[in-house]
Amino acid sequence: MNLEFLNTATTKELERFKSVCNQLLSRTYIVRTLYQPGKGRVDNPDYTFLSIHYEAVQEYLSLLDWEVRRDDLNGYFYVQNTDEANRCNLSKKETAILLALRMIYDENQERLGLEQDAICTVRDLLEKVVTDYAILPARPNMDEVKRALTLLENHSIIQRIEGKFNQGHCKIAILPTIIAAVSSEKLHDVVSVLRKEENADEETQEDPVD
Repeated sequence: MNLEFLNTATTKELERFKSVCNQLLSRTYIVRTLYQPGKGRVDNPDYTFLSIHYEAVQEYLSLLDWEVRRDDLNGYFYVQNTDEANRCNLSKKETAILLALRMIYDENQERLGLEQDAICTVRDLLEKVVTDYAILPARPNMDEVKRALTLLENHSIIQRIEGKFNQGHCKIAILPTIIAAVSSEKLHDVVSVLRKEENADEETQEDPVD
């Protein structure tokens, strides 16, 4: 059993093992590269450790009903609870922002380099949400945008490069983990549902019941 690694690991390796497991449980994803100011994208040592000790982490978390999965092509690991206990419930506006990020990522896939991150600004994102993709009829306020983007960064879907999330010029990287967060099969179905809900709300407002 690969958990024998825990009996022979050094103190430093055990600390890294615990850190990696806690990150997977709290952030869902561990990505291959991270952005560091002044350095650009750098290798993530936690990803490297998990690549080496994947089976040990996999077996350990399986005891807690967590399944570790990997996407070597796009460069990330992630976990799913066997009872789906790790589902994150998003509001309508948070969902719209997540879907727009996935669409932007898809638009840029042919231009993505080895880092496989799509770069955009918050202003670009909001333009897509309201105008280009018409997921929402009006822009969310900047406090709502900040809450949504902070949540997504906490789950390693995006990473802030510069600026603040409540600023239009804020630059963010859309990480390849968004592929697992929003499958292509669900993408257009969810967008259609949101658009129908918005249209229904507008009709109700225009034609109130006497």
